[in-house]
Amino acid sequence: MDGIQKEFELAGRSSYLRIDLDTILHNINTLREFCSKTTDVIAVIKANAYGHGSLEIARYLEANGISHFAVATAWEGAQLRQYGVTGYIQILGSCIKEDIYTTCKFNLTPTICTAEFLQAWSDWYLNQNKSTGSVVIKFDTGMGRNGCQQTELNSLIQKCDDLKIPVHSVMTHFSQAWDDPKFTQQQLDTFLTATKDLRCRGIKLHAANSAAIIQGYGTDLDFVRPGICMYGLPPDPSKATVEKIKSLNLKPALSWLAKPTLVKLLPPGSYVGYDKTYQCKEEEIIGTFSIGYADGYRRLLSSGGGYLTSIDGKRFPIIGRVSMDAITVKLDNLDSQKVYYVMKNDYTSGHSLTKLADELKTIPYEIATSLGQRLPRLYVSDEKLTVTM
Repeated sequence: MDGIQKEFELAGRSSYLRIDLDTILHNINTLREFCSKTTDVIAVIKANAYGHGSLEIARYLEANGISHFAVATAWEGAQLRQYGVTGYIQILGSCIKEDIYTTCKFNLTPTICTAEFLQAWSDWYLNQNKSTGSVVIKFDTGMGRNGCQQTELNSLIQKCDDLKIPVHSVMTHFSQAWDDPKFTQQQLDTFLTATKDLRCRGIKLHAANSAAIIQGYGTDLDFVRPGICMYGLPPDPSKATVEKIKSLNLKPALSWLAKPTLVKLLPPGSYVGYDKTYQCKEEEIIGTFSIGYADGYRRLLSSGGGYLTSIDGKRFPIIGRVSMDAITVKLDNLDSQKVYYVMKNDYTSGHSLTKLADELKTIPYEIATSLGQRLPRLYVSDEKLTVTM
C-alpha cells in the first residue's frame, strides 16, 4: 500500500491512470511473432495513444527500438515533435492543403489520395527551395472511406514521379479483419495485385492492423500497424474475442485508481446527487470521488450501473448520478485514504475497460479514447515511475 500512496503523491490528484509501459512493449513483441522477420512495426499512437498518453509511450518505444509511428492529424504529430520524438511519424488521415505547413515544419509524412494534394505539396517545397518530402499513398480496397480507387493508383504514382515526390509506401486498411475472412482476403488480393510492381522500385507496402496481424493478413509486407491490441485491448468486447486475446498472452496496460476526497455518514432519508435519484434507506457511508464524465467515466454508469472495487476485490456501487466532476459511492468504512479501482487492468472484472465497453454496448476503442486529458497518467517501467499531467 505504501507504493500506491507514493503513486498518488506523484500524480498530485486523488485519481490517476496507471500505464505499464513494459506491458505495451510485451504486447508489441507478442504481435511481432505473427509477422515475418523482415516486417517492421508502425506503432499507432493516434488519439493520445488510445487514451494511454502518446508522448510518454512514443519516448519509451523509441528508447526500445521502435522508430515508426502513426497519428491521425498533423497537430498530433507536431505535439510529438515539440516534445522530442525524432522517429518517422505518418499522418494516417487524408491530408489536405491546410495541413501542409504543419506537416512540413515538423517533418511529418502525409497520407494522400489525390493529385491535387500532390501538386500543392510539391509547390510548397518549390517555394521553400527544399527537397520534397515523402508521402504515403492510400489505396481503398473496400473500406470506402479514405484512399484512392484502383483506377487512380497508377496515375498517382506517375504524378509523384513527374513531381519528383518520394513515395515512402502504399497502404490500405481492412474493414473487418477480425471476423470476415472472405472480404479481408479479397481486400488483400486486390491490394497485392495492384501494387505487385511497386516493391521492385523500393516502395514499401503495409495493410495489417491489430486484427489482421492476429488473423494473418498482410503480415509478410514491409510494415504492420498495431493499434488497439498494442495496449492489450480486444477489437470488440465479445466473449470469444476476449478469450482469443487472452490466449495470446496480450495484457491490458492501463488501470484507473482513485481515493475519495470526502467520506461522510448520511442519515436515513438523505438524497445523494443531482435529481434526487438515490435516497438513503438507513444511515449510510457515502464516499465522494473527484472523477466524472469529464474524465471519461460515463453518465450511463449512474445509479448502480457501475462500481468501484477495493484493492482486495470488494465491490462498492455507484449511487446517484455520475456528474461532470464527481461520483458518489456507497462504502463500508470511513477511511478516506483507502484506494479503489475505477478500471482494472484485466479482461474479466466487471469494471475492466473491456467489460465496461460491453456493458455500455460499445467497443474498447471508444472507452479508452474517451479517458480525459486532465487525468494524470503515471507510467511504470522496470519499477520506475514517471507522471504526465
